[in-house]
Order: sequence, then C-alpha cells, then structure tokens
Amino acid sequence: MSQQRIDALLAMTEAQPGEAMVWYGLANEYFKLSRWREAADALRRVVSLNADYTSAYQMLGTSLMNLGEREEATQAWRDGIEVAGRTGAWKARQHMEGLLAGASEAGDSPGLCQD
Repeated sequence: MSQQRIDALLAMTEAQPGEAMVWYGLANEYFKLSRWREAADALRRVVSLNADYTSAYQMLGTSLMNLGEREEATQAWRDGIEVAGRTGAWKARQHMEGLLAGASEAGDSPGLCQD
C-alpha cells in the first residue's frame, strides 16, 4: 500500500514541484518505510520550498541520523530549533531540543519524537 502512495505522491511532485506539502507527504511515506536517503532528499526539498516547516527539520534530522550523518542531523535540528523559536512552534522546538540533547549525550541514533 505504501508503494502505491509513493507512486501517487511522486506523480504529484511532477505536477506540482513547488508544493511543500506534497514533498512532505512523500517524505513521510519514505520515512515510514525506513527509506532514509529518499526521506532526507524529499525533506530537503520541503525546507527549500518552505523554510518555516518545522516538522520537516525534525524528520530531516532523524533521517540523517539514521544514515549515520550525525553532523548534518544535528545541524538540521539546530536549524529547526531556530525556525521554531522564530515562528512560535514551541512544541516542535522542545522535541528537537530533546533530540539534539540525546544525540549529544548518548551518541546513539535517537528516534523521532512524536505525540
């Protein structure tokens, strides 16, 4: 079922390449399947289209951490924290601060903090 959604979302990205929500939906499907590289690529597109999309930074950092790209992951979370502070997304900011702290303290690959 997820591959069908991915195929549909890929078609939508071709039809609407400037639509951040479509790219985020695609990233979410990749993320659910642990397809970290594809998720990270789609999430980078999201933040390039909408620099205030705080949840994209959160998922991007987690995808990158799962790829072993620790520096890029922590930078994505730092960027997301800055954006969340600027936009008032306090809950997303708290989540990313926790992910960043966990990455600094444990050296593990922390997961995505979800409600």
